[in-house]
Amino acid sequence: MRDSREGAAGRPSGPETLTDWLRARFSGIIEPIAREVAGVGIGPNTISVLGFLLQVGVGLLFFWGRFRVGGLILFFGAPLDALDGAVARASQRDGRFGAFLDSTLDRLSDAVLILGLTAYQIRGGGYVEVALLLTALVAAFMVSYTRARAESLGASCKVGLLTRLERILLIAVLAALGLTTLLAWALAILSAITVFQRVVHVYATCSEGD
Repeated sequence: MRDSREGAAGRPSGPETLTDWLRARFSGIIEPIAREVAGVGIGPNTISVLGFLLQVGVGLLFFWGRFRVGGLILFFGAPLDALDGAVARASQRDGRFGAFLDSTLDRLSDAVLILGLTAYQIRGGGYVEVALLLTALVAAFMVSYTRARAESLGASCKVGLLTRLERILLIAVLAALGLTTLLAWALAILSAITVFQRVVHVYATCSEGD
């Protein structure tokens, strides 16, 4: 996952997230693969699009009720989120449009996954789950928006229980286990808590500067 808000040295600002932690621990594996991929001429934007298409496929599997298969594919396909950024650095094509495209496709991927789960619940009459998943969808977008808006004001905002990687892993694991009701509750509650955490964090950060 490329981060359009990384500093000039390529290091993300603010507290370390799970994404940062995994990137640092597995860079010895991801970076050599990225160099090989860049060497054969595959660009980072291509990888971003392929990752998006993979998640569209998972969303369709969720719609058809194939949760275990979809969850496993999502879990093992998650490294694509890190590979596009590594390829961008390896090929020295870490441009602004690439970061924009990646962030945009991430939001669409979130929508496809959650709407796939929602459509399945509608078919089965799970209206409580539908309400929870729609709440989770709005909250997931707000998690992204609060960070983007805060950082446009110069405040770091990477805090929270459920950033995108945690959200993808939560969906993947609980779907693979067939725990779709628990997944709906967890996504809605944890996403809402994350939005609240970010609002409080930005308030505290801005208050310090006043």
